[in-house]
Amino acid sequence: MSSITIWDRLEPRCRTNDLSLGLAARVHDPLWLLARQWQMGEFVGRNVGSPVTAKVQWTTAAFDRFASGSAPPQPYDGAQPIETLVERETARPAEAGGDLRQAIEAGLQFLRMLDAAKLGPLRATYVAHYPLGVTGEGETARLAAVVAGRVVDGVRLRADLAASAGQLPAAPALSATDAAAVLPLARAWAAWFDALFSEPGTPGSWSPDRMEYGFALGAAGDPNGLVAKEYDGGTVDWHTFDRSGAPLPGGGATPVTESRSLAASPVVFRGMPARRFWEMEDAAVDIGALTAAAEDLGRILLREFALIYGNDWFQVPLAVPVGSQVTIQTLQVVDSFGVVTPIPHYTAADGPAGAWRMFALREPAGATPGGANRLVIPPSAVGALDGEAVEDVLLLRDELAEMVWGVERNAIGPSGARIDRQLAWTTSQPPVPAPTATGAPRYRLGSTTPDYWIPFLPVAVNQGPLQLRRGRLPTGGGAPIGKLLGYPALTLFLEEVPREGVRLQRHYRHARGIDGSTSLWMARRRTVGRGEGQSGVAFDVLEF
Repeated sequence: MSSITIWDRLEPRCRTNDLSLGLAARVHDPLWLLARQWQMGEFVGRNVGSPVTAKVQWTTAAFDRFASGSAPPQPYDGAQPIETLVERETARPAEAGGDLRQAIEAGLQFLRMLDAAKLGPLRATYVAHYPLGVTGEGETARLAAVVAGRVVDGVRLRADLAASAGQLPAAPALSATDAAAVLPLARAWAAWFDALFSEPGTPGSWSPDRMEYGFALGAAGDPNGLVAKEYDGGTVDWHTFDRSGAPLPGGGATPVTESRSLAASPVVFRGMPARRFWEMEDAAVDIGALTAAAEDLGRILLREFALIYGNDWFQVPLAVPVGSQVTIQTLQVVDSFGVVTPIPHYTAADGPAGAWRMFALREPAGATPGGANRLVIPPSAVGALDGEAVEDVLLLRDELAEMVWGVERNAIGPSGARIDRQLAWTTSQPPVPAPTATGAPRYRLGSTTPDYWIPFLPVAVNQGPLQLRRGRLPTGGGAPIGKLLGYPALTLFLEEVPREGVRLQRHYRHARGIDGSTSLWMARRRTVGRGEGQSGVAFDVLEF
């Protein structure tokens, strides 16, 4: 049976183009709003004011000494980024056979300078005296054949200039006129050669057994200084350091104490509620729409802070120099009523049991007190450019074999070019013969492992805990050609290789210092690996 349903619908209808009534937000029952405000306690009088100015007194102590690894402290002027001093290692080869490309480029630069000085007839003399007599296989042999008799061995030329103490070597023999013209050119070329890479003059900060950097940094007036024992490479920041319990000698700078009156301004962030009723809020960030379950305490606290207490925070900008250690001595806030309120440091307010320790360094036993209120502004590199990894190693745990494998994926070869070790090993293997119907199976004592898989076996060192020592495969392979695993008798601490593995890389870095100078250096970086791995080693197998 059919039926008819009738209903009424209310539709808003705008009868005017004037928005003033809507923007006025008229309330038909103001008494109800007053009652709600009374219930919420908004009419309770509080004699408080807003911060207007802040009087700050602080002490700035510039970093004036640096210690790399176990080396004694050296003076530090803050010009170079701290990453340069910590990470840099020798990038130049000791001979042309270590990096043929660098020797070629250095020699070509010397020949270019000879041509620019109109000393082109001396090219043949230097090429004949400093030949590139490098032999090798593959790309090294092909590159050596191309440059043979055409390029000067730049590495050997620089070594001879260093041995002659800034003078021209006795050989090749030049006339007095040519020697007078070549000497300033050779000195300029040597300066170019030395300035191309930033190399350490003291032992490096890298610890091979821990696979991390260790260094110390001292500020003026601080006898202990700061120590970084587990820096993995990348960027040095305040959390890289701990307060040192041992003294760090050296340094003669004096801390500087200053005071200033600064204006306080409210903290502003995206999505915060508008301060006035008729202000249009930005809908790009809607904190009110942030959903959170009962167990999402972090989101709940964030939303409550942003929506309820977001307008209770003020900031006092204080510009301090980069490369210094700042200590806030006193902080006095003057509010809108002219009341001066001293603000103690949070460590003084919370006491030793306080859990809030933002920007505070850990205090070891024996350190001078007061480290919690020191703000560390390290002279870090800003916008450092990182090159592609020239050496890449993965450390994998093989639980079935109870050992660790160091997989050398990429390394620098004698020619100076990066070698893909997996590709090189795969292409060097003989072709697999086709199976035959009558062929008998072959017995093998053990399967073959790629030569870029370097074994690390657990051994007891000095009757102590187990450590991982680099071994060699029975087939004679498994030797690293790079520097990351190329240390003789390399031993790693067992706890440094977790189940997720470790990835080690070597790459070039470029950054600009505070004084505008640039630095190019070779650095290392340690990151998380790719999990466990298996080499596929099998014993007592039959191959068909």
